[in-house]
Amino acid sequence: MLKASKKLTKHELKHDPLMDSLEKGKEFIEAYSQQIYMAAAAVVLVILVGLYWISSVNATNNEAMLASTKATLAASQGINDAVISELEGVVSEYGSNKNISQSILQLGMAKLSDKDYSGARMEFEKLANSSDTQTKIAGKLKLAYLAEQEQDFSAAAAQYAAVAKISKGLVSKTAKLQSANAYYLAGNMEKSASIVDELLAAEPVGTFKENVEYLQGKVLEK
Repeated sequence: MLKASKKLTKHELKHDPLMDSLEKGKEFIEAYSQQIYMAAAAVVLVILVGLYWISSVNATNNEAMLASTKATLAASQGINDAVISELEGVVSEYGSNKNISQSILQLGMAKLSDKDYSGARMEFEKLANSSDTQTKIAGKLKLAYLAEQEQDFSAAAAQYAAVAKISKGLVSKTAKLQSANAYYLAGNMEKSASIVDELLAAEPVGTFKENVEYLQGKVLEK
């Protein structure tokens, strides 16, 4: 048996909840239309700027990589004033871009060949401060080599020790051995012996073991 439908009162007919909400919404929009449109425009602007920034970054990365590759290839054919100028141009324009690490490395090596140690150090430090692990390792190894050229073996040992901490496997072990050797050259036999003992405790094998034992013998002779 069907139930009789409820009749709406005059009050309910005049104040339908849905119609009331729509009416209030309309009134709100009319009252604050300018603010709403401005807020919407701001959101659209942020989105457009974000998209442009992403596109710009990608374009810059591509440009930096292309310029770095060109300069690096030129350097591989031989270093001269023109090549150095090209490398310096790339580094100057894209200095903070991660895609030009090879150009920075080549420029640092070119300056090192010219005995411009302060200039070479500046370039190698850029690599050593990179957020990329492999680039950081390459920079620190070059700084260690530079320190050895300057006979600053304590500084070289510190750089090798830093490489040992951030690298793994054979690279880490070899860096530790290089650090021990640098401390030996610096006259710090205690530090050198400590690293040698640490390496031998890890039970190295093959040629690496022979190198560690050879350094151990040199330290014991002192």
